[in-house]
Order: sequence, then C-alpha cells, then structure tokens
Amino acid sequence: MARIISDWKQHFAEIYRAEARTYQRMVAAEDAHGELADRLSDLADRATTIVDIGAGTGRLSVQLCKAGNQVHGVDQAAGMLEVAGEELAGCTGTWTLTVADARQLPIEDDWADAAIAGWVYGHFTEWHPEGWRSELDRALAEMDRVTKPGGTMVVVDTLGTAVNRPGAPNEALGHYHRHLEAFGFNRSVLRTDYRFSSAEESIELLDWFFGLGDWARDHNSALVPEYTGWWERVR
Repeated sequence: MARIISDWKQHFAEIYRAEARTYQRMVAAEDAHGELADRLSDLADRATTIVDIGAGTGRLSVQLCKAGNQVHGVDQAAGMLEVAGEELAGCTGTWTLTVADARQLPIEDDWADAAIAGWVYGHFTEWHPEGWRSELDRALAEMDRVTKPGGTMVVVDTLGTAVNRPGAPNEALGHYHRHLEAFGFNRSVLRTDYRFSSAEESIELLDWFFGLGDWARDHNSALVPEYTGWWERVR
C-alpha cells in the first residue's frame, strides 16, 4: 500500500527538519536528461553574485558555485543547510549559507546579479492556505529587493511527478503559478525525470516523499517522469 500522507504541511516540515540526507539522496537522482542543469549553466554565465532562496541541500547552489560564482544560500531548515555545506565543499566559487526566511533575506539591496528560488514558494499554499498570496508577495518583494536592476529573478517549481504531461499538481499550485505570471514571470517547461539506481529505490523514495508508492510499484522502473517549471523575470 502507498504511504498515506494526511498532513502535507507537517510531512514536509519534518523532512526538512530531520531527514535532509534522505532528501539529498532523492534529488541527486533528478534531472536525468540535464535540462535543468543546462538552464543553471546559462544562468551562471550571466551572473557573478547569486542568491539561492530556499537552498535546501544545495542542489542549485552547487552547480552555480562550481561555475565560479559567489553564492549566498538561505533556508529556514538548519539541517538542510548542513548537508548543503557538505555538498558545496571544494566548489570553485565562494559560498555562504544562512538560516533565514524567504520573506526576510539577510542580504543588502541590489547585491545579486541573479536570485533563484527552487521549490520553496509553492509551500506557502500549504503553510498559509488562507493568506498565501500576501506571504508570496512578501517573498517576491524580497527577491526583487536583493536583485540588481537588470538582474535575473528565477522561480523553479513543480509541474508534476509521475505524470504524462506538465501541469500544476493541485488547484492551489495552479493559482500560485498564475500569480507568478501576473507578477511578470515567463514560464518554460523542463523535463526533469528521476533516474534512480533501481526500481526498488524508486519505490522507496517516491513513497517516502510523494506518497506515490503504488504508482512506483505498478511501473517498477528506475526512471520516473517529471516536469518542472522555470519562471524567469528581469528585474
């Protein structure tokens, strides 16, 4: 049977608080075709100073730092940043990690050539279901504040895991995506399939994070389809 997740807010909060290494093992299998990596490489070429908002275990920061950039990653979860520090060790560029909220960034005005927020703002729809728009606007205002005029602002978020076509996984996220676009972000769709080491690992991790154990068992494959949105705006 699939894992039943009754409280998604608590589920993700617990993972980010205490299960960062398992989370890193999962996301290390993501982007099998390199489409997200290509976008990050292009962003790295256009920027020197970059803020990674909701940096997590560093899956975006690492590539940006390896390209020689100065990266400042922030996240509310200290455990996630501990793993990020391990992943960033030895990077070509320089990096700083700070425990902080996306709505109150500890970064000076106009510091960044680019700011990127990966898989973070969508959580406002779970954490603040009645007021997520105002919380999102606070976070977007902070992203705008720390980005230089003419700099690049990017939001990366889900368009579905274990699906045949891209789309918001639920109605609230659909509203969130449209809110980004009303704010001036333009969306591109990336194919970011997971390629796990085995079908067994696919079943384990999809059930653990997404509650998709039944889908994984039915398909019994190490390759799991996924789509990701890349929303970009010039400040």
